Order: sequence, then structure tokens, then C-alpha cells
Amino acid sequence: MANRGFDISNIKVTTSQAELIEQGHALRKKVSFEELGTFTPVQRDPLLLIQRIADMLVPELLPERFRRMGASSFTFFRGTAELMAHDLNHQASTHIPVVISGDAHLGNFGFFASPERQFVFDLNDFDEAGVNSWERDVKRLAVSAILAGQEHGFGEKKLHHLARDVAASYQAGISASMKRTTLDRFYPANDVASLLKSIPENDPTTALVNYFTEKASKRNSEQVVKKFTQMTPDGLRFVDNAEITKHTNDDVTKHIGDYLAAYRETARTDIALMLSQYSITDVARHCVGVGSFGSRCYLVLLTSIDGSHLVLQIKEALPTRKSGAEHQLPLSATFEENEGRRIIDAQKILQSASDPFLGYFQSKNRSFYVRQFRDMKTSVDLTTLDWSQFQLYAAACGRLLAIDHCQTPTAPMIAGYLGDSKKFPKAIADWAQAYIEQVTTDYAAFLAVHPKDI
Repeated sequence: MANRGFDISNIKVTTSQAELIEQGHALRKKVSFEELGTFTPVQRDPLLLIQRIADMLVPELLPERFRRMGASSFTFFRGTAELMAHDLNHQASTHIPVVISGDAHLGNFGFFASPERQFVFDLNDFDEAGVNSWERDVKRLAVSAILAGQEHGFGEKKLHHLARDVAASYQAGISASMKRTTLDRFYPANDVASLLKSIPENDPTTALVNYFTEKASKRNSEQVVKKFTQMTPDGLRFVDNAEITKHTNDDVTKHIGDYLAAYRETARTDIALMLSQYSITDVARHCVGVGSFGSRCYLVLLTSIDGSHLVLQIKEALPTRKSGAEHQLPLSATFEENEGRRIIDAQKILQSASDPFLGYFQSKNRSFYVRQFRDMKTSVDLTTLDWSQFQLYAAACGRLLAIDHCQTPTAPMIAGYLGDSKKFPKAIADWAQAYIEQVTTDYAAFLAVHPKDI
């Protein structure tokens, strides 16, 4: 079965960067900043779109998924990417195509180690990734900043200005990237050491960054083994934990040996060779988060010939929420074909450094991707940030998003469209503020059917 992922075979940009910038500048006459910043309400049933996604998930996990989504408007927003994806289809757009995250909210950035074991800060979720217009990511990031800030108790005026700051930081990131060579853009400086240099001396944010990186440094497979497993008469096994971790007897667990062999064929050659020293000790379904909770995710415990351990995470690669919500098609090998490859390709394109264990495989009816579980990875707990730290974090995400978008050859068109206009940040902030009302309405409709636990 072919695994095409992103078809880049026909992409060859022969137009000069200067010409692309001019094309982007000319787009302002077709799509003004005012149009880009005007939210057009969309008539649709949020519960129907949510249910179409739920129909693709494990039925017994849906109650816990809905409970998590109902915790706050921000967690609801995180768990319903299909709603905003649908709404963005009906908004003004520049239609400048780049590889986008598709779900670039504040919670989808984090710290992790490069293959050289240097800490970097970047996007870390690519389930919704694909080729689409760049402003979709910027708008989702700005909306998430307001929602997360509301959850934190920050004032409305502050958050509106913050949304402008996020957009301005993105704009500055695009401009700065265009001053670098193509090869330099390919090797962005997203390492934590560079991040710390940008923070004023004695700023308390430095201590916070060091805290998160130190926390990440303690995360490895042996730590996972201590936390998630126990010795049983049958050997080392994952501990069942209600809906979170559970031993199952489904297609993946029954054929895990065959599927891991298929995964090894897509992994880097050096990783595939190293994995030949490991044997399978245990496998269990393990679900976390909000947006992906309810999909088929697993942990695989591997034991090496020297007795050490490696834990891999297998995640179901569902079609993007946009596809899943708008097409009432049963899941099948045809429907999910290449989704794992799509996600892995996007991660390699957008991240400054990626997990060397990335790979994918196709089961009888579904698509999956594989990565190392928790290895030197951590996300920022937004509730621990004070206002100045929250501002810095949101702006950093905006700049990183721009750097990631500049991995696509059409990025100079974004630079031309944006220029140094002060109208762009205002447009994004206005759109995001208007969209908050839509999220609030959708959240209320959701709670009417799935009320919070009392």
C-alpha cells in the first residue's frame, strides 16, 4: 500500500523571493486586513460536528472525553478543533498555502530534546497538520491566548492587547526569517539556550524555563517504567488505571509484533537497527490529553538484551478534524490511508528538531504513527505563569509559529502581504475577540447536553 504523505514531488519554486514578496503585497488589494479581521458568523450545529468526530473514537472512552472537554471554555476549544476548522472555511483568506499545524493553540507548544539531546522549544502536536492558508494557525493561536488568559483570570482589555502582541510577534518572526538565507531558515535557533539569551538578566522567567527543562530532563523510559508498570507473576506489566491505561485484546495488541515490524521499515535506518535488540514485554491502551482522548493510543514496553527499557507511544492517525467532521464516512483503511505518514511528515517539516523514533504503520483498518513516549518532553503548565510570563510565552509561540511556517517555499508571500503594517495585529485581535463569542455559545450548547460533574 502506497504511503505518500505530503506529495512534494512536483514542488519546485522557480520564482525569486523578491517576486513572491511582491505577489504577497499585491494580495492586500484582494484581501484587505479589515476583511481578514472580520469574523463572519457561520450557521452550523456544533453538536453534530462534535458527534461526527466522536463516532470515530472508542465508545467506552467518550464519557471521559466529554468530561475533560467540559472543564472550561479553553479545554472545550482544545477538544473541538473541528468547529474552528469548519468556521475558517467561511472566512476571508489570503489562500497563501503553507504547511500548517492546524491546531496551533498555546497548549501545543513545549520543550523536548533534539536527537543531539539539546533542549528546544517548538510545536509538539501535528495531528491536524496539512497544507492550508497560514492565517488559520495565527487565528487559532490568538483565540487560544484569550481563552487561556480568561481561565487564568486576566482582564479582557489585557487579553485583547495580548492577541495583538501574538500577531505582531508572528509578523516580526516572518520578517526576521526572510532576512536569513534558505539554508539558515532550515536550521532555526529554537534551542532553549538561545531562548534564555533573549530574556533579561535576573528575570524570574529564566527560573521558570529552567524548571521546565529540568523537569523534562528527568523524563525517560526508565522513569516511565517506574511510574507506569509493576512486577507481576507474568513479568513487568503496565498498571491498569481506569480509562487512562487498560490492557485490551484488540487488533493492535494482538498483532503488535507485526505492526512494530512494519513501523521499523519506516523508521530511520540507525533506529531500526537499534530496535533489533529489543523484544516486546507489554502493550496497553493509554489515553491522555483532551483533543486526542478517545482515539486508539497505546504504550509499548520494550526490553533490550541488556535489560534496559524503551517505551514507545502508538497513536491513531485519524483524518484531520475538518475531514472527519464534514464527511460521514466509516473509518476504513482507505479513509485513514497515509494519515500516519501525513502527521510524521508535517512534524519533520515544522519542527526544528524531531524525535528520531518517528515512524508509522498501517493496520487492517487504521493508520498509526509511533514516537518515543515522554523522553525529555514536557509542556508548559499555563496556570503557573504570572501575567508577564504569560505574555512572554504567548509572544514566543507567535514567533515560533512564523519560523515554522517559513519552512514552506511560499512563505515570502506572507512577508509581502504583512509587510510592517500595524493593521495586521489589530485585524487578528479583532477577529479573535469576535470568535470568543462563538466559542462561548458552542460551549454552552455542549454543556446543555454534557453538563459538568457536580
